[in-house]
Amino acid sequence: MSGFVEREKTRERKSVIASMISEITQEQPTASRGRPKVEREVKKRISLAVLPSLYEDIKKIAYVERRSISEVISKCMGKYVADNESKIKEYDKINKERKSGWSEE
Repeated sequence: MSGFVEREKTRERKSVIASMISEITQEQPTASRGRPKVEREVKKRISLAVLPSLYEDIKKIAYVERRSISEVISKCMGKYVADNESKIKEYDKINKERKSGWSEE
């Protein structure tokens, strides 16, 4: 009961609006709203120039698969990267050698 009495005494000292605002701010939790943050890779937006006929075909494939055009293209790019894994390793090796060669000078 003492908590109620203290709240009422505090209310008497404040205006009606000020007491309402202070109650609202005290009741709000400190956590943010919405879904919790998940550690995941964020997509990068890019622009591509493709032939109109190729775009139309990709759009048709996306429609049939019930996917977005972005998902279809991402899938294709992922397959291309997987097929060329040796080239990525070669690039990393060349880049590592180049960087180590610069640091020695």
